[in-house]
Amino acid sequence: MQVPELLGAFPDGLTAREICDRLAVHPHRGWKFLHLLAMMGLLAEENGERGEYDAVYRLSDQSKEFFGEYGTEGYFFRDLVNYWRNVAILPTVEVLRGMVLPNAVRWPPQGKAAAEHLETWMRVTAGGAIKTLTTSGAVEGVQHLLDVGGGDGTVGRALLDYYPDLKVTVFNLPDSAYLARQFIAEWKCGDRMAVHEGDFLKDELPTGFDGVLLSRVVTDYTPKTCLMLFEKAHRALEGNGRLIINEALVDGNNDYAISWEFRYLFYDTFGRAAFKSLAVYQSLLEDAGFDVVDVSPMLDDAFYSVIQAVPKR
Repeated sequence: MQVPELLGAFPDGLTAREICDRLAVHPHRGWKFLHLLAMMGLLAEENGERGEYDAVYRLSDQSKEFFGEYGTEGYFFRDLVNYWRNVAILPTVEVLRGMVLPNAVRWPPQGKAAAEHLETWMRVTAGGAIKTLTTSGAVEGVQHLLDVGGGDGTVGRALLDYYPDLKVTVFNLPDSAYLARQFIAEWKCGDRMAVHEGDFLKDELPTGFDGVLLSRVVTDYTPKTCLMLFEKAHRALEGNGRLIINEALVDGNNDYAISWEFRYLFYDTFGRAAFKSLAVYQSLLEDAGFDVVDVSPMLDDAFYSVIQAVPKR
């Protein structure tokens, strides 16, 4: 209906009648819907207690968190709503019995358009991950960082601003690597950023790094696959290098984890027990030959934790 976009263009608000007229909705039903949104905290309402058509509505602070100051942002939220629309019509019991899933997410992404959709999603939602990483200090002192599954380079590029001596190599699948090369050229940071194509589920990681980053990557995979990736990271590190894991843990994130575990019911190419506890990560790292040396907790406005591990001596 484009309510956020409309009200974002009118910061002082519009009356219920004006909104219904502009959006071509039934005035009586439209008023009820606007009032409902206000009751949920998604709109700020003035003079609507008695059902008046001249009640004024504007974007609430909560709504701006989802859609931005002008109602035109919120890629993550819009994508999530689109997902729920797709799965709401599916009979859960039939899905569990093996129903063929329409619009199912596949891994790896099937073609450049799918890769671009994925990397756009990862780029516009990267703020919390970047803030958690930089606040943790986990990248401090690293000279050459291998960003495994590093998307289009967004996180790596942000880290360059915080660490002037850092160089980053993004390791990703060919279609995503193509996007990363485009952005690196646009950002004019080719002297500090490079791209290495590969499939971390099949290929060995390149070697010679004093830092390996797994940021918003291993949540999607089973513990068995995570162990395999940690072992590859161990072989990629040199000297006093460290493995940096930046992921959402089950610990303290139960509601978030439940919503995603439900979402993964419809994604057959992703693993079981995707959201893992800190204890599981510590056990897997131990098995892969690492010692955990630091764990940075979640921030108030991000749900990621940072685990630092170094090869056992």
